[in-house]
Amino acid sequence: MLTLLRTSLRFFIIGFVAGTLFAPRSGVATRQMLREKFTIMANQILELAALPPIESPAAVKNGGDGPARRTGPRGTNARASS
Repeated sequence: MLTLLRTSLRFFIIGFVAGTLFAPRSGVATRQMLREKFTIMANQILELAALPPIESPAAVKNGGDGPARRTGPRGTNARASS
């Protein structure tokens, strides 16, 4: 049973890599698509585990409920302030 699972996983990974390498879209579009699908899958897993979801970068950029960003100065350099 375990060998069947290992073999299945091995062929899934080989197929995934081959499909990603020979995809008909550009690398940027493929990476964006994979990132979105991974975020959806991670959120589904977190939902099953009853943990808070991960905010996608697009939602944060477009005014979603993402983490707050600093708007003030980042800090001072000790050498520059002398």
